[in-house]
Amino acid sequence: MIRASTVKLIKASPEPRGVFDTPVETERQVYCDVASVGMRETYEAMASGYAPEIKLVLSDYAEYQGERKCLFEGVRYRILRTYVRDDLRIELVLEREEGLA
Repeated sequence: MIRASTVKLIKASPEPRGVFDTPVETERQVYCDVASVGMRETYEAMASGYAPEIKLVLSDYAEYQGERKCLFEGVRYRILRTYVRDDLRIELVLEREEGLA
């Protein structure tokens, strides 16, 4: 596991209500560890049409506030799954957003 990386968690504003409303995204940076997604989880997700690519582990589950997207090492990801571990850290399993490099 690689330690002391950072990830920007992205929270989208509520859905636009009017024609001229534009969604606003806010970013905040938190520290994380990088881990690989297990082979079994990868195959099960791929069977359902998902492609998990990386797992990030935040040092405290309270640092995660329901964000559905993130930016890690210049790549934008969708958060597929979260899991709070026994040590109160939280795992985020990520899938690269389509059309973005």
